[in-house]
Amino acid sequence: MKGKKVALLTLQHFANAPRAQKEAGSLARAGADVTVFGSWWNDERAQEDLALAERLGITYIPLIDLRNSPLGLRIKGKIAREAFKRFGIVLPEVYGLSARAMIREIKRLKPDLTMVHCEPGLWAGPRLIKAGFKVGIDFEDWFSEDLLPEARKERPVGALAAGEKYMLKNGAVNFATTEAMAANLSNWAGLETPPTSIPNTFPWADSPKEDINADKRDPNCVSFYWFSQTIGPGRGLEILGHALSKVRGNWQLHLRGTLRNRQDWFEETFLESIRDRVIIQPIVPNRDLPTHSASHDIGLALEDPFCKSRDLTATNKIFEYMRCGLATIATRTSGQVEVLDKAQGVGWIIEPKDEDALIERIQFCLDHPDKVAAAKSLAKEAAAGVWSWEAFEPILVEKISQAL
Repeated sequence: MKGKKVALLTLQHFANAPRAQKEAGSLARAGADVTVFGSWWNDERAQEDLALAERLGITYIPLIDLRNSPLGLRIKGKIAREAFKRFGIVLPEVYGLSARAMIREIKRLKPDLTMVHCEPGLWAGPRLIKAGFKVGIDFEDWFSEDLLPEARKERPVGALAAGEKYMLKNGAVNFATTEAMAANLSNWAGLETPPTSIPNTFPWADSPKEDINADKRDPNCVSFYWFSQTIGPGRGLEILGHALSKVRGNWQLHLRGTLRNRQDWFEETFLESIRDRVIIQPIVPNRDLPTHSASHDIGLALEDPFCKSRDLTATNKIFEYMRCGLATIATRTSGQVEVLDKAQGVGWIIEPKDEDALIERIQFCLDHPDKVAAAKSLAKEAAAGVWSWEAFEPILVEKISQAL
Protein backbone atom coordinates (compact mmCIF):
# COMPACT_ATOMS: atom_id res chain seq x y z
CA MET A 1 0.00 0.00 0.00
CA LYS A 2 2.95 2.31 0.54
CA GLY A 3 2.84 5.24 -1.86
CA LYS A 4 -0.58 4.31 -3.29
CA LYS A 5 -3.04 7.18 -3.65
CA VAL A 6 -6.44 6.63 -2.00
CA ALA A 7 -9.31 9.15 -2.14
CA LEU A 8 -12.38 9.23 0.10
CA LEU A 9 -15.54 10.95 -1.15
CA THR A 10 -17.57 12.35 1.76
CA LEU A 11 -20.50 14.72 2.04
CA GLN A 12 -19.59 16.96 4.93
CA HIS A 13 -16.94 18.48 7.14
CA PHE A 14 -14.15 16.03 7.90
CA ALA A 15 -14.56 16.89 11.59
CA ASN A 16 -18.15 15.60 11.41
CA ALA A 17 -17.23 12.32 9.67
CA PRO A 18 -15.78 9.95 12.29
CA ARG A 19 -15.94 6.89 10.03
CA ALA A 20 -13.98 8.62 7.28
CA GLN A 21 -11.52 9.91 9.88
CA LYS A 22 -10.79 6.39 11.13
CA GLU A 23 -10.49 4.95 7.64
CA ALA A 24 -8.23 7.77 6.47
CA GLY A 25 -6.02 7.50 9.56
CA SER A 26 -5.67 3.72 9.24
CA LEU A 27 -4.74 3.90 5.57
CA ALA A 28 -2.25 6.72 6.16
CA ARG A 29 -0.56 4.69 8.92
CA ALA A 30 -0.34 1.79 6.45
CA GLY A 31 1.61 4.04 4.08
CA ALA A 32 -1.09 5.26 1.67
CA ASP A 33 -1.24 8.82 0.37
CA VAL A 34 -4.78 9.71 1.46
CA THR A 35 -6.95 12.58 0.23
CA VAL A 36 -10.41 13.17 1.70
CA PHE A 37 -12.91 15.25 -0.26
CA GLY A 38 -15.84 16.87 1.54
CA SER A 39 -17.72 20.15 1.93
CA TRP A 40 -17.46 23.31 3.99
CA TRP A 41 -20.30 25.35 5.47
CA ASN A 42 -18.96 26.47 8.87
CA ASP A 43 -15.81 28.51 9.57
CA GLU A 44 -15.00 26.87 12.89
CA ARG A 45 -15.47 23.36 11.51
CA ALA A 46 -13.35 24.23 8.45
CA GLN A 47 -10.40 25.06 10.68
CA GLU A 48 -11.00 21.85 12.64
CA ASP A 49 -11.01 19.90 9.35
CA LEU A 50 -7.58 21.19 8.39
CA ALA A 51 -6.11 20.64 11.85
CA LEU A 52 -7.48 17.10 11.96
CA ALA A 53 -6.11 16.31 8.50
CA GLU A 54 -2.67 17.56 9.51
CA ARG A 55 -2.76 15.47 12.68
CA LEU A 56 -3.67 12.33 10.69
CA GLY A 57 -1.11 13.01 7.98
CA ILE A 58 -3.64 13.22 5.15
CA THR A 59 -4.92 15.90 2.74
CA TYR A 60 -8.42 17.36 3.07
CA ILE A 61 -10.01 19.24 0.15
CA PRO A 62 -13.50 20.79 0.22
CA LEU A 63 -15.30 20.11 -3.06
CA ILE A 64 -17.74 22.92 -2.37
CA ASP A 65 -17.62 25.85 0.05
CA LEU A 66 -21.05 26.97 1.26
CA ARG A 67 -19.83 29.35 3.95
CA ASN A 68 -20.69 32.43 1.93
CA SER A 69 -23.91 31.00 0.43
CA PRO A 70 -22.75 30.87 -3.22
CA LEU A 71 -25.85 31.78 -5.19
CA GLY A 72 -25.03 29.87 -8.37
CA LEU A 73 -24.52 26.56 -6.59
CA ARG A 74 -27.68 26.95 -4.53
CA ILE A 75 -29.69 27.77 -7.64
CA LYS A 76 -28.42 24.58 -9.27
CA GLY A 77 -29.55 22.64 -6.22
CA LYS A 78 -32.97 24.28 -6.30
CA ILE A 79 -33.39 23.53 -10.01
CA ALA A 80 -32.38 19.89 -9.46
CA ARG A 81 -34.86 19.43 -6.61
CA GLU A 82 -37.70 21.03 -8.57
CA ALA A 83 -36.86 19.03 -11.72
CA PHE A 84 -37.11 15.80 -9.76
CA LYS A 85 -40.16 16.82 -7.76
CA ARG A 86 -42.16 18.03 -10.79
CA PHE A 87 -40.94 15.85 -13.64
CA GLY A 88 -38.91 12.98 -12.13
CA ILE A 89 -35.75 14.24 -13.86
CA VAL A 90 -32.62 13.17 -11.95
CA LEU A 91 -29.83 15.74 -12.22
CA PRO A 92 -26.48 15.24 -10.43
CA GLU A 93 -27.27 17.97 -7.90
CA VAL A 94 -30.29 16.07 -6.59
CA TYR A 95 -27.80 13.51 -5.22
CA GLY A 96 -25.85 16.37 -3.63
CA LEU A 97 -24.27 19.65 -4.66
CA SER A 98 -20.77 18.14 -4.77
CA ALA A 99 -21.56 15.34 -7.26
CA ARG A 100 -20.05 16.96 -10.39
CA ALA A 101 -17.01 18.18 -8.46
CA MET A 102 -16.29 14.59 -7.40
CA ILE A 103 -15.81 13.55 -11.02
CA ARG A 104 -13.62 16.56 -11.74
CA GLU A 105 -11.35 16.12 -8.73
CA ILE A 106 -10.89 12.36 -9.07
CA LYS A 107 -9.92 12.79 -12.73
CA ARG A 108 -7.44 15.46 -11.64
CA LEU A 109 -5.96 13.46 -8.73
CA LYS A 110 -5.97 10.07 -10.50
CA PRO A 111 -5.96 7.98 -7.29
CA ASP A 112 -5.28 4.26 -7.30
CA LEU A 113 -8.53 3.73 -5.39
CA THR A 114 -11.54 5.92 -4.59
CA MET A 115 -13.90 5.08 -1.71
CA VAL A 116 -17.49 6.38 -1.83
CA HIS A 117 -19.00 7.33 1.55
CA CYS A 118 -22.07 9.37 0.56
CA GLU A 119 -25.04 9.84 -1.78
CA PRO A 120 -23.35 12.13 -4.35
CA GLY A 121 -20.78 9.37 -4.75
CA LEU A 122 -23.56 7.09 -6.01
CA TRP A 123 -23.79 9.37 -9.05
CA ALA A 124 -20.04 9.84 -9.43
CA GLY A 125 -18.89 6.30 -8.54
CA PRO A 126 -20.46 4.35 -11.43
CA ARG A 127 -19.28 6.99 -13.92
CA LEU A 128 -15.76 6.80 -12.57
CA ILE A 129 -15.77 2.99 -12.81
CA LYS A 130 -16.92 3.21 -16.43
CA ALA A 131 -14.12 5.71 -17.07
CA GLY A 132 -11.57 3.17 -15.88
CA PHE A 133 -11.08 4.21 -12.25
CA LYS A 134 -10.98 1.72 -9.39
CA VAL A 135 -13.80 2.59 -6.96
CA GLY A 136 -15.21 1.00 -3.79
CA ILE A 137 -18.09 1.87 -1.49
CA ASP A 138 -18.52 2.11 2.26
CA PHE A 139 -22.18 1.88 3.27
CA GLU A 140 -22.24 4.23 6.23
CA ASP A 141 -25.99 3.99 5.65
CA TRP A 142 -28.09 2.02 3.19
CA PHE A 143 -28.69 5.25 1.33
CA SER A 144 -31.70 4.19 -0.77
CA GLU A 145 -33.37 2.64 2.27
CA ASP A 146 -32.97 5.56 4.66
CA LEU A 147 -35.11 8.52 5.79
CA LEU A 148 -38.73 8.92 6.80
CA PRO A 149 -41.39 8.23 4.13
CA GLU A 150 -42.17 11.93 3.64
CA ALA A 151 -38.49 12.74 3.12
CA ARG A 152 -38.03 9.84 0.67
CA LYS A 153 -40.60 11.42 -1.66
CA GLU A 154 -38.10 14.17 -2.46
CA ARG A 155 -35.12 11.85 -2.93
CA PRO A 156 -34.23 9.95 -6.14
CA VAL A 157 -34.62 6.60 -4.38
CA GLY A 158 -34.65 4.54 -7.58
CA ALA A 159 -31.50 6.21 -8.88
CA LEU A 160 -29.76 5.81 -5.52
CA ALA A 161 -30.63 2.10 -5.49
CA ALA A 162 -29.36 1.65 -9.04
CA GLY A 163 -26.07 3.32 -8.08
CA GLU A 164 -25.73 1.16 -4.99
CA LYS A 165 -26.36 -2.07 -6.89
CA TYR A 166 -23.90 -1.10 -9.63
CA MET A 167 -21.23 -0.27 -7.05
CA LEU A 168 -21.82 -3.51 -5.16
CA LYS A 169 -21.47 -5.59 -8.32
CA ASN A 170 -18.65 -3.66 -10.01
CA GLY A 171 -16.79 -1.93 -7.18
CA ALA A 172 -13.29 -2.88 -6.09
CA VAL A 173 -14.23 -3.34 -2.42
CA ASN A 174 -17.44 -3.05 -0.35
CA PHE A 175 -17.86 -2.27 3.35
CA ALA A 176 -20.93 -2.12 5.63
CA THR A 177 -21.39 -1.12 9.27
CA THR A 178 -22.77 -4.45 10.53
CA GLU A 179 -22.93 -8.08 9.50
CA ALA A 180 -26.72 -7.69 9.33
CA MET A 181 -26.44 -4.87 6.80
CA ALA A 182 -23.79 -6.73 4.81
CA ALA A 183 -25.99 -9.82 4.55
CA ASN A 184 -29.05 -7.83 3.49
CA LEU A 185 -27.10 -5.85 0.89
CA SER A 186 -25.66 -9.08 -0.48
CA ASN A 187 -29.06 -10.76 -0.78
CA TRP A 188 -30.57 -7.65 -2.38
CA ALA A 189 -27.81 -7.26 -4.97
CA GLY A 190 -27.35 -10.99 -5.60
CA LEU A 191 -23.69 -11.06 -4.54
CA GLU A 192 -21.66 -14.22 -4.05
CA THR A 193 -19.58 -12.52 -1.35
CA PRO A 194 -21.18 -10.01 1.07
CA PRO A 195 -19.54 -6.68 1.90
CA THR A 196 -17.01 -6.75 4.71
CA SER A 197 -18.41 -5.58 8.04
CA ILE A 198 -16.36 -2.75 9.53
CA PRO A 199 -18.35 -1.38 12.51
CA ASN A 200 -18.41 2.22 13.71
CA THR A 201 -16.06 1.42 16.58
CA PHE A 202 -13.43 3.76 18.01
CA PRO A 203 -9.74 3.33 18.84
CA TRP A 204 -9.36 2.24 22.45
CA ALA A 205 -6.10 4.18 22.51
CA ASP A 206 -8.13 7.39 22.17
CA SER A 207 -10.59 6.54 24.95
CA PRO A 208 -10.66 8.71 28.08
CA LYS A 209 -8.72 7.08 30.88
CA GLU A 210 -10.16 9.21 33.70
CA ASP A 211 -13.41 11.00 34.48
CA ILE A 212 -12.84 14.74 34.80
CA ASN A 213 -16.58 15.57 34.69
CA ALA A 214 -16.17 17.84 31.68
CA ASP A 215 -19.96 18.28 31.41
CA LYS A 216 -20.30 19.35 35.06
CA ARG A 217 -23.00 16.80 35.83
CA ASP A 218 -24.32 16.49 39.36
CA PRO A 219 -22.16 13.74 40.91
CA ASN A 220 -24.93 12.85 43.37
CA CYS A 221 -27.44 11.73 40.76
CA VAL A 222 -27.66 9.20 37.93
CA SER A 223 -26.73 10.97 34.70
CA PHE A 224 -28.41 9.85 31.45
CA TYR A 225 -26.81 10.97 28.18
CA TRP A 226 -27.77 11.31 24.52
CA PHE A 227 -25.97 13.09 21.68
CA SER A 228 -26.44 13.94 18.02
CA GLN A 229 -25.89 16.91 15.73
CA THR A 230 -29.54 17.90 16.11
CA ILE A 231 -31.92 17.75 19.08
CA GLY A 232 -35.44 17.39 17.73
CA PRO A 233 -38.36 15.13 16.79
CA GLY A 234 -38.06 11.65 15.32
CA ARG A 235 -35.07 10.61 17.44
CA GLY A 236 -36.74 8.74 20.30
CA LEU A 237 -36.68 11.75 22.61
CA GLU A 238 -40.46 12.13 22.85
CA ILE A 239 -40.89 8.75 24.53
CA LEU A 240 -37.87 9.51 26.72
CA GLY A 241 -39.44 12.73 27.96
CA HIS A 242 -42.68 10.95 28.82
CA ALA A 243 -40.81 8.15 30.59
CA LEU A 244 -38.67 10.45 32.73
CA SER A 245 -41.76 12.26 34.00
CA LYS A 246 -42.95 8.96 35.53
CA VAL A 247 -39.87 7.63 37.33
CA ARG A 248 -38.75 8.13 40.92
CA GLY A 249 -35.25 9.06 41.96
CA ASN A 250 -32.46 11.55 41.53
CA TRP A 251 -31.45 11.90 37.89
CA GLN A 252 -30.28 14.30 35.21
CA LEU A 253 -30.57 14.05 31.42
CA HIS A 254 -27.84 15.64 29.31
CA LEU A 255 -28.66 16.18 25.63
CA ARG A 256 -25.74 17.18 23.40
CA GLY A 257 -26.64 18.83 20.11
CA THR A 258 -28.27 21.88 18.57
CA LEU A 259 -31.88 22.69 19.49
CA ARG A 260 -32.19 25.68 17.14
CA ASN A 261 -35.83 26.79 16.73
CA ARG A 262 -37.41 23.75 18.33
CA GLN A 263 -38.11 25.28 21.74
CA ASP A 264 -41.85 24.61 21.49
CA TRP A 265 -41.17 20.96 20.70
CA PHE A 266 -38.70 20.78 23.60
CA GLU A 267 -41.19 22.20 26.09
CA GLU A 268 -43.89 19.84 24.88
CA THR A 269 -41.55 16.84 25.10
CA PHE A 270 -40.03 17.62 28.50
CA LEU A 271 -42.71 18.77 30.93
CA GLU A 272 -42.11 21.72 33.22
CA SER A 273 -42.00 19.38 36.23
CA ILE A 274 -38.76 17.78 34.98
CA ARG A 275 -37.32 20.46 32.71
CA ASP A 276 -34.84 21.77 35.27
CA ARG A 277 -33.17 18.33 35.22
CA VAL A 278 -32.71 18.33 31.43
CA ILE A 279 -29.48 20.04 30.41
CA ILE A 280 -28.64 21.01 26.82
CA GLN A 281 -24.93 20.56 26.18
CA PRO A 282 -23.21 22.30 23.24
CA ILE A 283 -21.62 20.44 20.37
CA VAL A 284 -17.89 20.03 20.97
CA PRO A 285 -15.03 19.15 18.60
CA ASN A 286 -14.85 15.41 17.97
CA ARG A 287 -11.46 15.17 19.64
CA ASP A 288 -13.06 16.47 22.88
CA LEU A 289 -16.27 14.43 22.69
CA PRO A 290 -15.01 11.35 24.61
CA THR A 291 -13.97 13.42 27.61
CA HIS A 292 -17.43 14.98 27.76
CA SER A 293 -19.28 11.72 27.13
CA ALA A 294 -17.36 10.02 29.95
CA SER A 295 -18.95 12.44 32.43
CA HIS A 296 -22.17 10.39 32.47
CA ASP A 297 -23.50 7.01 33.59
CA ILE A 298 -25.96 5.68 31.03
CA GLY A 299 -26.05 6.32 27.29
CA LEU A 300 -29.35 6.22 25.39
CA ALA A 301 -29.47 4.66 21.90
CA LEU A 302 -33.21 4.91 21.26
CA GLU A 303 -33.13 4.30 17.52
CA ASP A 304 -36.43 3.84 15.70
CA PRO A 305 -36.10 1.11 13.03
CA PHE A 306 -38.63 2.76 10.72
CA CYS A 307 -36.58 1.82 7.65
CA LYS A 308 -34.07 -0.86 6.66
CA SER A 309 -31.05 1.38 7.10
CA ARG A 310 -31.94 2.36 10.66
CA ASP A 311 -32.73 -1.23 11.58
CA LEU A 312 -29.58 -2.78 10.11
CA THR A 313 -26.90 -0.27 11.07
CA ALA A 314 -25.27 0.40 14.43
CA THR A 315 -24.36 4.07 14.69
CA ASN A 316 -21.26 5.48 16.32
CA LYS A 317 -23.45 6.44 19.30
CA ILE A 318 -23.52 2.98 20.90
CA PHE A 319 -19.74 2.57 20.45
CA GLU A 320 -19.09 6.04 21.87
CA TYR A 321 -20.94 5.03 25.02
CA MET A 322 -18.88 1.86 25.38
CA ARG A 323 -15.47 3.47 24.91
CA CYS A 324 -16.41 6.13 27.47
CA GLY A 325 -17.48 3.57 30.05
CA LEU A 326 -21.23 4.18 29.98
CA ALA A 327 -23.91 1.56 30.42
CA THR A 328 -26.38 1.59 27.52
CA ILE A 329 -30.13 1.43 27.10
CA ALA A 330 -30.75 0.56 23.45
CA THR A 331 -33.81 -0.18 21.38
CA ARG A 332 -34.07 -3.50 19.59
CA THR A 333 -32.72 -3.07 16.08
CA SER A 334 -30.84 -5.73 14.15
CA GLY A 335 -27.66 -3.67 14.28
CA GLN A 336 -27.79 -2.82 17.99
CA VAL A 337 -28.65 -6.38 18.97
CA GLU A 338 -25.63 -7.55 16.98
CA VAL A 339 -23.41 -5.22 18.98
CA LEU A 340 -24.78 -6.01 22.43
CA ASP A 341 -24.87 -9.77 21.77
CA LYS A 342 -21.06 -9.65 21.51
CA ALA A 343 -20.72 -7.45 24.60
CA GLN A 344 -22.86 -9.18 27.21
CA GLY A 345 -23.68 -7.13 30.28
CA VAL A 346 -22.87 -3.66 28.92
CA GLY A 347 -26.51 -2.61 28.72
CA TRP A 348 -30.14 -3.47 28.14
CA ILE A 349 -32.35 -3.89 25.08
CA ILE A 350 -35.92 -2.59 25.02
CA GLU A 351 -38.50 -2.69 22.25
CA PRO A 352 -38.78 0.48 20.11
CA LYS A 353 -41.52 2.91 21.16
CA ASP A 354 -42.28 0.85 24.28
CA GLU A 355 -42.71 3.55 26.90
CA ASP A 356 -43.48 1.11 29.72
CA ALA A 357 -40.30 -0.85 29.00
CA LEU A 358 -38.25 2.36 28.99
CA ILE A 359 -39.79 3.48 32.28
CA GLU A 360 -39.02 0.09 33.82
CA ARG A 361 -35.40 0.13 32.65
CA ILE A 362 -34.74 3.71 33.76
CA GLN A 363 -36.26 2.93 37.15
CA PHE A 364 -34.11 -0.20 37.39
CA CYS A 365 -31.00 1.89 36.80
CA LEU A 366 -32.05 4.40 39.44
CA ASP A 367 -32.78 1.65 41.98
CA HIS A 368 -29.69 -0.50 41.27
CA PRO A 369 -26.51 1.61 41.06
CA ASP A 370 -24.45 -1.54 41.55
CA LYS A 371 -25.84 -3.02 38.31
CA VAL A 372 -25.09 0.22 36.47
CA ALA A 373 -21.53 0.25 37.82
CA ALA A 374 -21.01 -3.34 36.65
CA ALA A 375 -22.33 -2.52 33.16
CA LYS A 376 -20.04 0.51 32.95
CA SER A 377 -17.02 -1.64 33.75
CA LEU A 378 -17.99 -4.25 31.16
CA ALA A 379 -18.50 -1.50 28.57
CA LYS A 380 -14.85 -0.49 28.84
CA GLU A 381 -13.77 -4.12 28.49
CA ALA A 382 -15.82 -4.46 25.30
CA ALA A 383 -14.48 -1.19 23.90
CA ALA A 384 -10.92 -2.32 24.59
CA GLY A 385 -11.45 -5.75 23.07
CA VAL A 386 -14.18 -7.13 20.84
CA TRP A 387 -15.44 -3.69 19.78
CA SER A 388 -12.19 -1.73 19.49
CA TRP A 389 -11.16 -0.11 16.22
CA GLU A 390 -7.81 -1.81 16.72
CA ALA A 391 -9.59 -5.16 16.21
CA PHE A 392 -10.97 -4.13 12.82
CA GLU A 393 -8.24 -1.89 11.41
CA PRO A 394 -6.17 -4.86 10.09
CA ILE A 395 -9.26 -6.18 8.26
CA LEU A 396 -9.90 -2.78 6.66
CA VAL A 397 -6.27 -2.36 5.60
CA GLU A 398 -6.10 -5.90 4.20
CA LYS A 399 -9.27 -5.46 2.10
CA ILE A 400 -8.07 -2.09 0.76
CA SER A 401 -4.66 -3.59 -0.02
CA GLN A 402 -6.30 -6.42 -1.95
CA ALA A 403 -8.36 -3.89 -3.91
CA LEU A 404 -5.23 -1.93 -4.78
